[in-house]
Amino acid sequence: MIGKQVKGKSFRGVLNYLHEKEQAQRIGGNMAGQTPRSLSAEFRAARQLNPKLEKAVYHASLSLPKDEHLEDDLWNEIADDYIKGMGFEESQYVVYRHGDKDHDHIHIVASRIRLPDGSTVSDSWDYRRSETLIRSLEQKYDLTPAPPSAEKERKATTTGELRRFWRTGEAGVRGTLLATIDQATDGEPTVPELMEQLQASGVSARVRITRTGKARGISYELDGVAFSGTKLGKAYTYPGLQKYYGVSYQPEMNELIAALTEQPA
Repeated sequence: MIGKQVKGKSFRGVLNYLHEKEQAQRIGGNMAGQTPRSLSAEFRAARQLNPKLEKAVYHASLSLPKDEHLEDDLWNEIADDYIKGMGFEESQYVVYRHGDKDHDHIHIVASRIRLPDGSTVSDSWDYRRSETLIRSLEQKYDLTPAPPSAEKERKATTTGELRRFWRTGEAGVRGTLLATIDQATDGEPTVPELMEQLQASGVSARVRITRTGKARGISYELDGVAFSGTKLGKAYTYPGLQKYYGVSYQPEMNELIAALTEQPA
């Protein structure tokens, strides 16, 4: 099973997208609403518990291989386990199932605001936690293990980074950068779209274009700290973004890529 996740600001936007997709079905969750409008109203009411939290939207997708399919009730069990495993057991969430692709998959939209006290569900190391959780769900529900993912093709977390996380609860620049890139690649964007999304999150992305017009190599900078794609891991190199994240590139994008490379974040 493959999982992707992203955080955002608009519940209505993501709900409209999920609800209007071909063969979309709302199959689960803990909310009363059945339409994007009614669900958004419920999410909005709870948002008043923590109005300062900008990115209150948590959107995750879980996908099976092409030859594997599950019934709605089993998908709901998996979604419930995933929600609890990621710390959203006291938050609102809704589950949609889509039939617009050749692989069985669901989408989960949850609020990062806990209902009892308005506290925020932590997003520290959420990509690593999600990968670990998905591996356990594969075993629990006898699902086909996912092929090597981008998570396995990132450089290992250093001892210093782990100590910082244990001490402060913060991922640090490198961890924040990895999470930002992971989120920006959701939806398989083009290279220019990825660069624009990274810039909107404060990350500068620079792509090297050769004299022959070929795009080669990518580097990133966050808070004045720069990393080459290679330093972050194979999945974050220029070809790795295409292989592991489905980021698309065509030579005619070079002019826009060059322009975005020169823009500050």
